[in-house]
Amino acid sequence: MKKTKKTLFELVNEVSDEMSFINFLNELRNDKLKSRDWGNTTIEAFLEASHEWGKVSVNGLQFYEKPENPWLRCAQIIYMGTIYE
Repeated sequence: MKKTKKTLFELVNEVSDEMSFINFLNELRNDKLKSRDWGNTTIEAFLEASHEWGKVSVNGLQFYEKPENPWLRCAQIIYMGTIYE
C-alpha cells in the first residue's frame, strides 16, 4: 500500500511542540521548492500575510478557534503566510 504524503494543512495541525514545529518548517521549505501554489511568493509578501492574519486572528475568527499551544499557533501564523491575501 502506497503511503500518501500529507498536505501542509494537515501537517500544520499536527504541530504540538518544538520538534514538530521545526519539522513543519522543513516541510514548508520543501513545499515552497516544489509548489507554485503559494499565493505570496516573495518573502515580503509572505511575512506581511503572516503578520496580517496573525493580527486579525488574535482573538479567534468565526471558523477558527485560537489554540492554546503556542507552537501550534506559531505554525498556523506561518502557514497562513502562504495563502492569506
